[in-house]
Amino acid sequence: MKRKPQMQLSPMQQKAFCRLAVLFALLLVLWLVFAPGKGILFLKKQQSQITALEAETRELEADNERLRQEINRVQTDAVYLEQVARGQHGLLKENEMVFEFPDGK
Repeated sequence: MKRKPQMQLSPMQQKAFCRLAVLFALLLVLWLVFAPGKGILFLKKQQSQITALEAETRELEADNERLRQEINRVQTDAVYLEQVARGQHGLLKENEMVFEFPDGK
């Protein structure tokens, strides 16, 4: 079996080939970093948005739980219901009057 003769590149061609390969590799790396919608920077930004949204979700879930507990307390605790009605809504019992005194020395 005969081997095909391999073509030898001149030193100038080898240098040009190396430069072209380095340029291609550099362009590939730049594309991986900055590609719109797919690059590393885009993915980092998306990850930080996900982290922020997860934190907001945890806060909202905690608020929901607190509100569920308050709803349950208003529905089951008559004393607390009266406190809320008087304090937050200014409601009075029948035949009850409120006297407001000015803050003074």
